[in-house]
Amino acid sequence: MTKEHLMNIADKVFHQSSASETEVVITVTDEALTRFANNEIHQNVARNDISLTVRVFQDQRMAESATNQMDDESLRAVTERALDAVKVMPPDPSLLPRLGPQTYTPIHAVDDRLLSVSPQERADSVVAAIERCRAENLTAAGAHRTAFTSLFLANSNGLVAFYERTDRSFSITVFGEDGTGWASVSSFRWDDADPHTATTKAIEKAKRNRNPIELPPGVYRVVLEPSAVADLIIFLSVGFDALSVYEKRSWLTGRVGQKLFGENITLVSDISHPLHQGCPFDAEGYPTKKVVLIDKGVATNLVYDRVTAHRLGQEPTGHSVDPKGAFGAFPRGLVLVGGQKTLDDLIRETDKGLLITRLWYIGTVDPMKVLLTGLTRDGVFLIEKGEVTRAVKNFRFNQSVLDLLNSVEAMSEAERAGAPEWEWAEVVPAMRVSEFHLTDVTGSAE
Repeated sequence: MTKEHLMNIADKVFHQSSASETEVVITVTDEALTRFANNEIHQNVARNDISLTVRVFQDQRMAESATNQMDDESLRAVTERALDAVKVMPPDPSLLPRLGPQTYTPIHAVDDRLLSVSPQERADSVVAAIERCRAENLTAAGAHRTAFTSLFLANSNGLVAFYERTDRSFSITVFGEDGTGWASVSSFRWDDADPHTATTKAIEKAKRNRNPIELPPGVYRVVLEPSAVADLIIFLSVGFDALSVYEKRSWLTGRVGQKLFGENITLVSDISHPLHQGCPFDAEGYPTKKVVLIDKGVATNLVYDRVTAHRLGQEPTGHSVDPKGAFGAFPRGLVLVGGQKTLDDLIRETDKGLLITRLWYIGTVDPMKVLLTGLTRDGVFLIEKGEVTRAVKNFRFNQSVLDLLNSVEAMSEAERAGAPEWEWAEVVPAMRVSEFHLTDVTGSAE
C-alpha cells in the first residue's frame, strides 16, 4: 500500500462524492505479537488490516462513514452512506473549511530490518529471555511485538498527508520467590529495542526483590526510573490544551506565562525528536509544530487545534485530536529535558531514600493540582549511603505532579519510556526528588 496506491483509492472517493468538500483517511496496519508466560510461549497472533473513513462536508455540516473493503463497489457504498448522513446532521457553526496543500517536516520512522521480521525471529528473542530466567530459577512473562503502520489523509482541496512507521516493543516481567522485576523497550528501529537489555534489567530487579521489609508511610526522597516518570508526566500534558485552558478546566488556567517550576524543568512537544519520529500532521492534516511547553520552569506555550486557534486569534500548532476540533489538542511527542547523570549516579548520590521502578493503577484525585493516586509495583528498594540495600513492600502514593517537579534535585539523560505506542510514548529522564508522598503500605513486593 504505497502512497500512490492510497491516493488512487482516495481519488475514486472524490470522483463519487457530490459534497462541497470530501476527506479520506486510510490506515494500514500489519502487526504481530508473541506472548509468553510461565516460561513458555503460549500465543502468536498476527493482524493485517486496512480501514478507510470518508468524511463529507456540506453547508456547515459534517458526516463520516467507514469500511475495510477497498473494491469499487464498497468505496461507492461508503461514500453514499456519508452523503446520506450529512443531510440530517445539525449545522456546526465552528466547522472550518478543509485545508489545502501543506508542507510537512521530513520524518524517517521506517526500519527496513523490521519490515522482514519473521515469527521465528520474534520467538527466538523470547526463547533467549526465557532460558536466561530458567537458569536463574526465575519465571518470565511478557510480549514481543513488531508492526508496520501507515496513515494517509487527503481531501478534495488538494491536501495529501502520508506517514509510515515500523515499531518493535518487548516487555518482560520476571517472577522470583518474593517479588517481581519488570523492564520494557520500544523503538521504530529493530536494534534500539533490545530484548537482552530489558531481560537483564528485569532479572536483576527480580533477584534483588526478595525478603521485602515494611517501611512506614511518609514523605520520602525517591529516585524514579524513567518509566515511573513517564507514568506521571502524561497526566500533566493534558493541561496544555488551549481549549481546556479557555474553558478553565486546565491546571494551567490563569498560569500561562508564569514561572511554576525550577529552571531545571523544560518540557517540549517535539514529534521530530530522534527517539520519537512521530506523525508530522494532526487529525486535521495541519503540520505539527515543535512547541516548548515549559521553558526553564516557565509555562510558555499551549497547543492549539484549528478551531480553538481561530476562536482565540492564535496560530494552530498541529496537535488536533479530531477532524472538527471539538476535543481540542494534545501535545504529542513529549520530551522532558534531562541532565547529564546516569541512574546509577542518582542512586550513588542519595544518602537515604527509595528507588521506585514503576507505577500502576494511577488515577486523578484533583485535576487542577494534577494530584494523582496509584500504586508502586515490580520493585521498590531502599537506598542507603548510595547503595541499593533491601527490597521494600509496595506503597500507595498521593502526589501532585506540580509539587513533584518543584522538588527535582537531579536527572539522568532522557530516554524513551512510557507506552510503546508512538502516539503516547515519551522521552523522559530518571529523576531524584526530595519529596514523594507515600501514604499507605499495600503489601507484597510484586
